[in-house]
Amino acid sequence: MAYALLAVRLLVGIVFAASATGKLRGAGAFAGFEDSARAMGVPARAVRPVAVTVVAGECAAVVLLALGPGGAFGFGLTLLLLAAFTAGIVRALRAGTRTSCACFGASTTPLGRRHVVRNTVLLALAAFGLAAALAGTPVPGQAAGVLVAAFAALVGALLVIFTDELGSLFDDGAPRTQGRVRGSAP
Repeated sequence: MAYALLAVRLLVGIVFAASATGKLRGAGAFAGFEDSARAMGVPARAVRPVAVTVVAGECAAVVLLALGPGGAFGFGLTLLLLAAFTAGIVRALRAGTRTSCACFGASTTPLGRRHVVRNTVLLALAAFGLAAALAGTPVPGQAAGVLVAAFAALVGALLVIFTDELGSLFDDGAPRTQGRVRGSAP
């Protein structure tokens, strides 16, 4: 359990660090995140405070995941942030809002079900991490186990970070309707 907790702490920490970095890498990236928040229904007067709060929360989550024996406070914060992100995405999708995902900075990929699935997986990982941290999971002791956990975390984090790119590899570009079956003629 100790190595699984370490892997989840690292994975979630890397994802949140990449997310904050993507939004902070330049004025254009941050403005793109603000535009995405506005399109997702954040009132115009609240866009800047919400965007700043989100980025500050992401940075704080990374620090909190790194501190302490289990990172429980970091997992708690990531659960709150992920729940808000997921609710915002679901709301935008239900409203038919067409906006790009600015999760990791500038992107042209519109929000879609893959973003909900990605966040749901992250929510499950953060919930596992919080439960394991609160249970008092011991600190890992074997260097080989730590390396395997770190490698697994890195691979998992890269899959999460590059969800849009990976999804586009398998997307044929055709619109999805209830009557259309993948592979059938339009």
